Order: sequence, then structure tokens, then C-alpha cells
Amino acid sequence: MGIYFGTNTSEKLDKYDEGTWTPNFRSINGGSMNYTTNTGRYVRIGNMVTLSLYGQQSHSGTNGPVIFTCPFTPQNYSGTQQFSCCMTDNMNSGSSANFWGIYVSQNNATGYLFYVTKNQGWTYQETGHDNNFGIIGTITYECV
Repeated sequence: MGIYFGTNTSEKLDKYDEGTWTPNFRSINGGSMNYTTNTGRYVRIGNMVTLSLYGQQSHSGTNGPVIFTCPFTPQNYSGTQQFSCCMTDNMNSGSSANFWGIYVSQNNATGYLFYVTKNQGWTYQETGHDNNFGIIGTITYECV
């Protein structure tokens, strides 16, 4: 089954999948985080996947950058990273952050939460700054 583009049989779109996944937000240092909500959805068409995630943290864990598990591993293209803005609620970066984002890098099924500060670049968001925060985000990337 699939959709053919043209007459060439190698131009077949035969992958489509959608479902739910659990982002499993946690500290990169191994600490866990407590949640009231930790959900996600995905749609995969061919080798492109779009992830939507929502988390509501009830208590922070061990300090360290916030990471989450992606359901599909990104392609291994040198220098390829995918970024998307996300929306946060009650997030304290410990500085005057301008916005938060999520990103995945090549050949690594781990996603990262980070923030950007005007004239200071970006850095990973660490757990331990907040006892209660929410995150809503969507990211699209090319997967294996």
C-alpha cells in the first residue's frame, strides 16, 4: 500500500503513522520530575514526523537540563538540528529569558528544552528553578 508519485516505483510514499507518546520529561543528570500531565501526539508521513507535547510539572527534580524522549530518531545528517519555539507557563530560567524552545539533534532521540536571552544567546533550561510549570510545544523533523 502507498501513494505513487509518477511512474517510478521508487517514488512511493508508504509510511503513515499517528499516535500518542509520553515525552518523559526529566533532568539530564538522571533526576526525575513529578507531573500532573505528561502527554504527546505524533504524525509521521514518510520520513517526516511532527511531535506535539504538553507537560505540567508539579515538582522539580534534580538540577540539570530538561530533556525528553522522542518516539522517532532524527536522521544522522552532520550539523542538522531541528528547533521550534514552545509556550511555557510559570517558567523561571533564573535570568530574563525572552523565549523558550525545544530542539532535537541528528541521530539522537533526546529532545531538549532551552531558553534564549537577548544579546546572551541560548542555554538549556534546568530543573530545580520551578516547582510548577507548564510547557506546550510542537516540532517537526526528518526521522530514520
